[in-house]
Parts: sequence; structure tokens; C-alpha cells
Amino acid sequence: MKFGFSIFRSSLILILLSNQLIVSAQRVGKIKVTEANARFYRDTLIKRIFGPTGFPYDAMPDAVVSNVNSIDYLSTFPYSGIMYPNGNLDSIDKLEVTIDANTTNFPSKAKLYLFHPHNSNGKLFIYHSGHCAGTAIAEDVINNAGNTSNGVVIPKLIEQGYTVLAVPMVHYQLNPRSGYSCGNNRHDQLFSDSLYTYPLGLFFKPLIAGLNALGRSNYTSIYMMGLSGGGWTTSVYPAIDSTISMSFPVAGSWPIAVRNYYYSAGDAEQYYAPVFRNLLDYHELYTLSCLAPARKMLQINNRYDACCFNGAFQHLYYVDSVAKALEGTGGEFNYYLDETGYQHVVTTKAMQVILKYTEQDRAQLVNLPEDSVYGGMSYYYPIRSNFTAQQLTDQMPLTYSMLKAPEWMYMNYSTGEIFGQATPATLIPNKDTISFKVEDSLGRFVICNLTLVKKRGSPYFFTMYTDSQTVYFLPFYAHAMQSVNQASKDYFFFNNPSLSINNISIVNNSIIKLDLNMPLSLTDSIGYNGMNDRYPITYNNGAKLDNFGLTDIVINAVKRDYAIVGMIRFNSETKKFEYFNGVAWINMN
Repeated sequence: MKFGFSIFRSSLILILLSNQLIVSAQRVGKIKVTEANARFYRDTLIKRIFGPTGFPYDAMPDAVVSNVNSIDYLSTFPYSGIMYPNGNLDSIDKLEVTIDANTTNFPSKAKLYLFHPHNSNGKLFIYHSGHCAGTAIAEDVINNAGNTSNGVVIPKLIEQGYTVLAVPMVHYQLNPRSGYSCGNNRHDQLFSDSLYTYPLGLFFKPLIAGLNALGRSNYTSIYMMGLSGGGWTTSVYPAIDSTISMSFPVAGSWPIAVRNYYYSAGDAEQYYAPVFRNLLDYHELYTLSCLAPARKMLQINNRYDACCFNGAFQHLYYVDSVAKALEGTGGEFNYYLDETGYQHVVTTKAMQVILKYTEQDRAQLVNLPEDSVYGGMSYYYPIRSNFTAQQLTDQMPLTYSMLKAPEWMYMNYSTGEIFGQATPATLIPNKDTISFKVEDSLGRFVICNLTLVKKRGSPYFFTMYTDSQTVYFLPFYAHAMQSVNQASKDYFFFNNPSLSINNISIVNNSIIKLDLNMPLSLTDSIGYNGMNDRYPITYNNGAKLDNFGLTDIVINAVKRDYAIVGMIRFNSETKKFEYFNGVAWINMN
């Protein structure tokens, strides 16, 4: 009916407008990268970044200075206190890398620093700084540590026995300032000047030259982390270089759709169309960073970050999609939300979490929360009794945080209990999402995200028009079935022993259609008892249809004509208004 369609269309527009924030951010595209095509996308990505010459394996530092005791762009030498034998630092080398021969465009060489531990674990850990410092060391000492210590990142990694390569971002047409100074890199002008055919490749040259010089095979593992622009670099580079086995981008990127809505600022390299719009979005790069071979990425954002990539729930738009794309591949993508600070930094908590992650020391939930609700349902989930990790004791304190929940749901932050009563209603109109975090004092954590599936409080049976020999059954969950075994029809029973089912089928992945042997009467009812039998009716996820007792059937619930006397419609064929007189539609013109 044209009138009914017009009403539906108007309602749909209203729904979309009222949820514009959610819809805009949810335009995160489907992940194209798979285990089978990962190498193809990596090769294509390398060509988009570096051009037809491919990955620059020939890039090398211009000079290596051994045993330095001063740091460029920093007035003090912060590491005297951790030099062996007082600490685990043996020596520091400086590597100088020319970005381009044109000294007008790149007047300064990139200054990388290589930290040698006295007791080495055989692994290399890259720390890549962001836009605001001439060296990663200045960022770690001044920004991360607030100039109160020798850093948050580098000293901790040295203590753990890592060789550390500290890499800065590039600066275009200017020299880096001393200390820590933001807004001083001219990255936007690098792209707008259009002097380079492949400008994005310049951002990775210092790191690549450093790794080429060190020799990737000289380490049992290579890990990478970075903050801000370094977090952006760490979001992209492991997709290019498969020797990075674990990566930890901090406050560096979101998928384009999420970023456009929640944080549209940023430098031009982060929106470079040939890569991030025309090839792979960021969530696809996260996926590629964990494939071919199987590798791991833990993304970290700061909930209260004063700069960017902050907030409690933005991860819901993409994190589980990446994790699902990696299922069965051995690759792993995880997400941690740091709630310990208010600045754009790597915190001591983040370092604790990262180091636990590298040790494969993880936490998990023994049983997941209930993911389906119906109107009026009492909801309860005890987090603490389900949280488990190695050597976890009952005395170890846990910290709980509710990141997103429907209005009717609450959390006891002392006991870690989630509880509430779902809004009483036959149907719950909008999707509800739960996201909560639980962590212990050692850096093990779980962030659990659930989309609540709407469950009907009871099954619903009805007939349509005047056909009382065909019954339509709305099970507990909608859009959840694709097929049904004919043997399942025998598990239904009636109050009238003369009734039986000739055929059973699924309509629109939501409705079970039952063709009966005879017409129904107004007093007939139906039940089901096949959950534990050989051919139970099963949802797409493998769950079985619950048993239920005799249930009334609503006869003629769907009528052919819903028009009532006085109703007015616009006939789109005749282009005229009409009213209903109880018998027919009458032209009002």
C-alpha cells in the first residue's frame, strides 16, 4: 500500500536524524584484509607509500656516533643514574639520517638514539615520538615524565633488558626546537607544496634507515610503540614491515569515520587519501599489522586525553570488528583504555600494561555476561568472580569501570557487580551496548564489549488475513535463523490433538512459518518441547530454541486493510488526496 509506505519512510528519516551521532561514526567500512590476501595488500601499501621502487632496504644512516653522553635538543643528559653498574644501561649511540638531499626542505638530519642494555634479553623495542619533539628522548623526559625523572618509557625498557631505538618524527623546512614544542613541524605544508611524489614515505625513512643499519635478524623479536604522531606511525608501520611482531600505538589513530566525527583535527599525513581513503582505512591497517605472519597489536588510548583520541566508548565502533577479522589466524588485536591521567602522554600504567602484554600474562573472564535481555528482565553479572589471571588471589584489588551501558544498568564500583532491570516493555526499540573494564594492580585487564540482543519475553504466534491454517511464529530473537530441519516440526504440540504441522520453514531470517493440517479455532494453542531432542530449532549462533508451554495463537492478527473512517492519504499515482469513508477511498479534489 502506498499510504503505508509513506508513513514508514517518514519514520525512518526521523530515526536516522535522532541517531545521527551514532550513524556517522558507525560508517566504518568492512575489513577487506584477510589471511589469504594480506601479502597482496602489504605489497600494494608499500607501493602507495614508497612508489614503484618499493621498500627502501638501501636507506642507511649517514653517521653513527658511539658512546654519546649528550642528547640533541635537550639541555641535560638524563641517564647518568641508570648507567651500569647503577642501572642496566651500558651505552648510547646516535644515528643521523638524512631525510632528503634538499637541505631547504629538510635542513636537519633525524637524530635516532640506540640504547644498549648491560644485561640484554635479545629483543629490540622501538619508541617513536610524535610531533612535538626533536628527539624521542625529549618527549619521554619532558612530556611523559613531566621533567621530574629520566622518562617513563625508555628507562623502563632498558631495565627489562631491551635494546631501545628512539626515533623522532620528521620536520619539514625548519629545524626542531629544543625541549618539547608542539605545532612546529610543517607537515601540512609538506603535502600542500606537492614537491614529492610519495611524501608519506618520508615519515618512515628515519626508522627504516635505523632498522636497516641494525639488522632485523640480529634480534629475537622486534617490538614497537609510539605516542601521538609516533602512535600514528606505530599504527601504520607494522602493516608495512612484518618483522614487527608486537606493536603498541598510544593515542595515535582511529578509523576515518570515527575520527571525522569525534576528532577531525590532525596533520595531513593522517588523512593521506591514496592510502587511508583509497586503499585501507586504519582498522584495516590494524588487521594487516597482525597478519602474514601472525602478530599482535595492543592499541592504547587515554580516556581523559587533553589532546585527542579520548572518550570512553569510541572503541566500540571498530575494536571487535578487527578482533573478529583475525579469528583463526593466530593474529591478535586488543585495546586498552588508560584512565590514570589527563594529559597526552604515555603513563606509567600504560607501560605496566604493555610489559605484561609482552610477557603473555593476560587476564580473561571465565564466563561472559548475558548478552540478551527482554523488557522487565532483572540483569546481574559479578565481574570479580569471573575475572581470572595467573597467580590471582582473592586479596588482590581489582578496579572496575563502566564505559558504556543503557540507562537502566548500574555498576557497583566496589564489588564489581553489574545489575539493573531492563526497561519494562514488550519490545526494546534501540540497541543497547555494554562496555566495561576490569584490571588488577599488575597490569592485567579485560575490556568486555557486548551488544545486547533483544529477547522477547515470550514467543508470539499469529495468523494473517483470513488464513487460519498457516501460523507464523516469532521466536525469542529476531533476524537469527536461516534454516530449519523438517523433523523439528514434530516437537510442537497443541491443546487440540487433531492438529499437526505439515511443513515448517523460515521467513526473512526471523519468522518460523508453520503450515497446519487443518484450520485453527479461536481456542487453539501451541507449545514446543524440542530443545534437548535430536533436531532442535537452532539460531545462527548455535543456541537452541527454548522450550515453552502452550501459548495462545492470535487469529487474524495481520489484516489486509488497516484504514479507518476519516483517514486521509496522498495517492502517489493519481497525485490526489483521498479520504476513507469506511468502504472506499474517495477523491478529495
